Amino acid sequence: GVPIAVRHIESIMRMAEAHAKMHLRDYVRDDDMDASIKMMLESFISAQKFSVRRSLRRSFAKFLSSGEDRVHLLLHILQDMMRNEAMYQTIRQKQRGGGEAPEVLEVPLEEFESRARDRKIYDVVEFCKGKSFEEAGYTLDMGRRVIVKNF
Repeated sequence: GVPIAVRHIESIMRMAEAHAKMHLRDYVRDDDMDASIKMMLESFISAQKFSVRRSLRRSFAKFLSSGEDRVHLLLHILQDMMRNEAMYQTIRQKQRGGGEAPEVLEVPLEEFESRARDRKIYDVVEFCKGKSFEEAGYTLDMGRRVIVKNF
């Protein structure tokens, strides 16, 4: 563990409030607290000797996780939504007499944001501008507020 005093907890709270204000919010969310805890731990770990630093990084890895975890989670959510949309479109095609798989799938951005919020991820637009999103074959149509996948 790490020795922690009341003043450390107060500092974490102040940093979380500052993080929220930087994002123009009047309230603190989970991601603000996560950012402040990460900042405090990074500061503490970087002040240690090299040999101690490695073991501390291993011990606190779950608190120091990068945005990679969120990217993987968001990709998984989006893939699940696209899979459900593909099944829905396929069933509709069969009911209409056609048997072809859909060439384009669209998922409402609002629904994706809602699913992400359920997992305490609040900013999906940054993810939609990222490399992983593009590499997975998705595009964001902000005019219609939909995520599109072409086959």
